[in-house]
Amino acid sequence: MVDVYLFNPEHDLALAHGAHNYTAPPFARQLRYDLRLLPAWLAPAGSFIAVPDDAPIDEDRRWLQEHGLEVTPVTLRQIANLGPCRIHPWGWDAAVRYQLLSLGVLSEYLPTDDQLEWIRRLSHRRVTIEVHCALATGLEPVELTTADEVSQFMAGHPGCYLKMPWSGSGKGIYRVIEPRGDHHVPRWIAGALKRQGSLLCEVGLDRVQDFAIECECIDGKTRLTGYSVFDSDFHSQFGTGRVAPMEELHRFLLNQYPDLDNMVDHVLKAMDRIVAPHYDGPLGIDMMLYRNQDGTVALNPCVEINLRMTMGMITAAMGSRHALRGHFKIINDNSGHYNPLLQ
Repeated sequence: MVDVYLFNPEHDLALAHGAHNYTAPPFARQLRYDLRLLPAWLAPAGSFIAVPDDAPIDEDRRWLQEHGLEVTPVTLRQIANLGPCRIHPWGWDAAVRYQLLSLGVLSEYLPTDDQLEWIRRLSHRRVTIEVHCALATGLEPVELTTADEVSQFMAGHPGCYLKMPWSGSGKGIYRVIEPRGDHHVPRWIAGALKRQGSLLCEVGLDRVQDFAIECECIDGKTRLTGYSVFDSDFHSQFGTGRVAPMEELHRFLLNQYPDLDNMVDHVLKAMDRIVAPHYDGPLGIDMMLYRNQDGTVALNPCVEINLRMTMGMITAAMGSRHALRGHFKIINDNSGHYNPLLQ
């Protein structure tokens, strides 16, 4: 059985939509095309990477060879001809399953409707509340369903974050500094509540360092596979990821927060109870080191949960599996295209 990797960055938007008839917006379709080879950094040698039917497959083949990635590009329409296969999209949702079925991929190689419903349910940001309660952090967000409730929360928590239930990589997040002076936030709140039904509201923290633990759920257990260290912008969107061996990233985080390993162990046990019984696949858990008022560094162990591949998994693989170093980011150039860059 062969492994096929597929980049569908519109996954979080498709989860929010919920149905199989989702059409990604232009920016997401462009991102999917331009970064189509990104999962090749995660794919084992001998795997296939699915690219759009109009992709320059000869150029893609040369790029993969130049970077020492022993995977073979195939068009989406060729997947059904590969025979028995394990398909690894960036993330599973009803839309990508329907697309693969329409291309002739047999349903036995795809997740069931019940499995997809569990992925959607566990990808809702309210699951972070359950994790925080299990860990007794006191940092759990509040889920609110009306604009008045959200306005009251903002008034009492300057610098807070408003988060749509289904979104990822910093998308669907609004940081509110001064509610009265921000004329855009009422419209944003109304649109978010109309589309997704609620908002997760979090108190702002004095950020020191963003990072994540990269994991895999298999047979009801959660296994740590690596760390990723990254910087994010004002609204918590992914900016730059550090590429280095896992041991180096681990030491970097331990130097700032010595109790890291103990807290990660507690988070993995919480994932074993909450997520792993219902899901097999890649799992990324965003965390954050922040500064208390007394100057000590503390840990928010569950900023976000991603039941999919992540940019952090890409940077972790670049550093540990491919022995690269530097800083990785995605650049949107003047022509509207997205380019991955390692400096």
